[in-house]
Amino acid sequence: MPAFNSERFLPQALDSVFAQDYHPIEIVAVDDGSTDRTLDLLRAQPGVICIQQPHLGVSTARNTGIASARESIVAFLDSDDLWPSNRLTVAVTHFEAHPEVDYVLGKQMLFAEPGYEVPPWVKPEWLATPQDASNTGVLLARREVLSRVGLFNTEFASGEDTEWLVRACETGVPMTRLPEVLVHARLHGANLSVETLDGRKATVARIVRESVRRHRSLKI
Repeated sequence: MPAFNSERFLPQALDSVFAQDYHPIEIVAVDDGSTDRTLDLLRAQPGVICIQQPHLGVSTARNTGIASARESIVAFLDSDDLWPSNRLTVAVTHFEAHPEVDYVLGKQMLFAEPGYEVPPWVKPEWLATPQDASNTGVLLARREVLSRVGLFNTEFASGEDTEWLVRACETGVPMTRLPEVLVHARLHGANLSVETLDGRKATVARIVRESVRRHRSLKI
């Protein structure tokens, strides 16, 4: 769990982890140079491995957490989102039944923080029904595949999860898209998930350009 100035939503996010019906689990949280009470809240939680670093961005924070994790399967949660209580059970059960699968994705359920004006690019049906998602909120991966594909690209301030999934696809590692909801993703005024449509398009365009460049270099 990367966390930056997350004191408002962090307790709820941690509660959703503690409420998992799968045990045992290892909880690694990385404070990314917060200036509010985030670090104090993390340090006060028994059973949470808390790592502090300067403010280097979400990609670096996730990479720091991966490097510190010791379990064979890694799951991700942003500090303003929530896990359904069966998230880990659903995914681990699938991994155990399908040892050839290296990572799984699933559905997300978006919800808006009360009083927040939902941006125009969010379609009404996204808030009404679970949607297939391709982001860290629904990603669980075997540690080995994180080494094979590589960690998150620290040059991306957002869209780093999409960029990782493109590289995973290029590498050809087997995956499964599960039908269950694996995260409840919160929309609010301070998270990067509400970046402008132009910003999202620019990020996608960069990911595509770099993917094309890699393909060309492999053909040389």
